[in-house]
Amino acid sequence: MVHGKQGLRLEAFKFGIYLLIPISASLTFNDPRVQRWAADYFQFLKYPSNPNTNLKQEFEELMKKKQEEKEQRRIYAEQLQKLHDSARASRIESSLQDSSTFALKEQGQGGRGGEEGATSRRRGWF
Repeated sequence: MVHGKQGLRLEAFKFGIYLLIPISASLTFNDPRVQRWAADYFQFLKYPSNPNTNLKQEFEELMKKKQEEKEQRRIYAEQLQKLHDSARASRIESSLQDSSTFALKEQGQGGRGGEEGATSRRRGWF
C-alpha cells in the first residue's frame, strides 16, 4: 500500500477514471446518431421488415427449417455410425488375418525343432 503524496495521487487518479468513464459514455451515447448506429450495428431490436408480414407463416417456415436441419443431422449421424461400423469391421478382419498369418508362421518355425526355433520367434510388430 502506498502512503503519502504518491498514494494520494494514485487514489485521485483512480477516482478520476471511475468518474470519467461513465460520464463520457453517457455523453457519447446520448447522441441520436450514435444510438441509431449502435442499435443497427448490434441489432438490439428486430422488427418485422413489413408491418403486413404474416408472423404465423414466418413461424411455420422457421419450424419447417428446424425440422429439415434436424433430419439432416439425423442422416449425418447415421452415416457416421455406418462409417464407424465399417471401420470396426475392417479392423477386426485385418486383426484376424494378422493372427492367422502369425499362427501359420509359428507352425512353420515349430517344425525346425530345438532351441533355435523358440528363440527366433517374433511376437508383435517387431
